[in-house]
Amino acid sequence: MMSLLSALLIVFGANAPAHAGGADSCVHYSPAVVALTGRLMQRTLPGPPHYDSFRRGDRPELVDFLVLDTPLCTIADYKGSPNTDAFTGQDTVQVRKRESTWRDVRRLTGQRVTITGTLAEWALGADRTPVVLDPTAVHAAASGSKP
Repeated sequence: MMSLLSALLIVFGANAPAHAGGADSCVHYSPAVVALTGRLMQRTLPGPPHYDSFRRGDRPELVDFLVLDTPLCTIADYKGSPNTDAFTGQDTVQVRKRESTWRDVRRLTGQRVTITGTLAEWALGADRTPVVLDPTAVHAAASGSKP
């Protein structure tokens, strides 16, 4: 049986931009603030209580993802932080729900956006990608070509 993470990678793999050579752009986890650009997507996935199967009774949950223009890598933080893993080649990050940004996320779903916020390593059942984004601002991306 295909795992949820494998299914997500297949779903987003078709939408992921090609990597244009060079090293990934490495960023720090929270409290560092990042601005990431890509296409904002939304998928219905199994939610509580198990986050893995509609057949087992999990409720549907809308989950927001940012398919990045440029894959990123993270720099591990070993100073008492829960963010101790470094990840490379991350082309999709989950955008966590925040009271201050959910209206902009809904309005701009399907569009190319820039989201400002902080990054964290996945930790909870509701986290769907290894790197998750806690947004503080969501804006339509500037017109022009992608990098």
